[in-house]
Amino acid sequence: MTMSTVIVIRIPGLRLTREHCDALLSNVLGASDHRAHLCHAVDAPETYIYLADALDNTAPQEPTKTTSMIRPTDTLAAAIAQHYPNASTDLLQLTLDLRGQAWDKTATWHYVVETDVDATAEADFNDWYTQEHMPGLAAVPGTVRAMRLHNRDGAPRYHALYLLQAQDIFGSPQWLAVRGTEWSSRVRPHFKNTKRTMFNIIR
Repeated sequence: MTMSTVIVIRIPGLRLTREHCDALLSNVLGASDHRAHLCHAVDAPETYIYLADALDNTAPQEPTKTTSMIRPTDTLAAAIAQHYPNASTDLLQLTLDLRGQAWDKTATWHYVVETDVDATAEADFNDWYTQEHMPGLAAVPGTVRAMRLHNRDGAPRYHALYLLQAQDIFGSPQWLAVRGTEWSSRVRPHFKNTKRTMFNIIR
């Protein structure tokens, strides 16, 4: 990814094909966007489209750069809503971007945790993610990339995503060990409005 911001478009109730995704973006952006990362939720019909330079194996980015997006987010959201009224469109700020243990491999699955957190626990929550949780999950065999993003204007405010070689990495002993630490047990009860979704990446 060569940008420190990412637009995510969420379309509930359907799984948009690659052809329909390209047609949608061609319509609202004026051209098909090669940077669109398309994925389908596994357990319910839902589509996420990420607009960024690819969520692929380009070098992880420092979260200090600022660049303008393709189009103002509210304008893009309005254009998307004309086609899919239930869709939401948010601008996310990159805050952490880590190479995974399987950095040189192809990701076929995409796990996302979206959450708010109690204000009293927010500092501990952010330290846990940065110092223990995300580095730990990035080091699990089969993790290609791990990223954290912040939604300043929408909710949930925190967005963590993991690109995985295979779906079962999510339940591997190494993954569960990272999730089962003492620090994890202290932080997790403070999560609010949490949504956890496993996605299949659509090429």
